[in-house]
Amino acid sequence: MITIKDLHKSFAGREVLHGINTELRDGIINQVIGKSGSGKTVLLKCVVGLLNPDGGDILYDGRSLNAMSKSQRHDLSQEMGMLFQGSALFDSMTIEENVMFPLKMFSKMSAAEQRKRTHYCLDEVGLPNTAHLYPSELSGGMQKRAAIARAIALNPKYLFCDEPNSGLDPLTSIKIDELLVSLTETYHMTTVINTHDMHSVCTIGAHIVFMQEGTQYWEGSKDELGHSGCDRLDTFLTASGVAIDRLP
Repeated sequence: MITIKDLHKSFAGREVLHGINTELRDGIINQVIGKSGSGKTVLLKCVVGLLNPDGGDILYDGRSLNAMSKSQRHDLSQEMGMLFQGSALFDSMTIEENVMFPLKMFSKMSAAEQRKRTHYCLDEVGLPNTAHLYPSELSGGMQKRAAIARAIALNPKYLFCDEPNSGLDPLTSIKIDELLVSLTETYHMTTVINTHDMHSVCTIGAHIVFMQEGTQYWEGSKDELGHSGCDRLDTFLTASGVAIDRLP
């Protein structure tokens, strides 16, 4: 579990995170939603250690990020898997080489063990027999699956996804959502997703955090969206094309 305590972050004197407090839970999909400029990306960057907050703390299973040494932060980074918005696969590498990349960088596995783990992860995401291909030879959805395989290669405790359905058609988005739920439950990961995909939110949002202008206004599950009691969330959902009166 990741516990965020009174998190603040400013840039050039302008505060962009105003005391965020939430718990991102194990074994479920945690989604952070809100319009562009709401602070979602800044929050994610603080949580993964790419930005240092100006106030508050982040606890990884009780371990304070503020109190960690440089080496402890390095060790923590090896417990994380990252899925970037554009997949971020290396075009000059085969799919096998892409998935194997973090294993070569951070694991002590032999070459044979790395290859075995790579093929296992590709099988897990439904991409058998693609190891020899290059990213350009895969569809957008298949590239996302390959990126997910790379993200879980080190068997992470924490999985962070930035707009995993961006650029995908609705049916492929549904498949990616189903895959992320399955992997989260199988590996009992703390999965954190920044998303604008409201179909995804209404379908797999086990724990949802809604932000606007750097402030956290609501959190709950997809089953509570329709009666949140939060006017700002209702306005956001309506603007996103969600029929609130049809929600549970």
